[in-house]
Amino acid sequence: MAKCASDVRTLLPCPLCGRTLIPAPVDSSVIFHCNSGHELSLPELLRAQSAALQAGLERLLANWDREHRVLLSMIEDARKNGFLDVAEIFNRRAKTLESRIHRVREVYLTRDASTTVMLP
Repeated sequence: MAKCASDVRTLLPCPLCGRTLIPAPVDSSVIFHCNSGHELSLPELLRAQSAALQAGLERLLANWDREHRVLLSMIEDARKNGFLDVAEIFNRRAKTLESRIHRVREVYLTRDASTTVMLP
């Protein structure tokens, strides 16, 4: 599991320069940064309508889904073993991640219906 969202290299190419974009959490959403200093919101990123960007977003969401499932398992184990404070910490992280996943999917799936692809 990545330490934070910016540790996840998604291989999303920046539509402005081609360098790799790195997701950075912002509230329940995400902003993408590249090493050239470009900053793109999800709607800005989706306007590029690139197959490489689409595949990268699918990989990012799949990674976040795996991370969410691991967190849920950790919460269950912590509760079962009496570590309620630890379970609550993991629960907060899981809720934040779930909200981010929902927000990215919502924006991704509500863009132009003619280019919508179902996500995992």
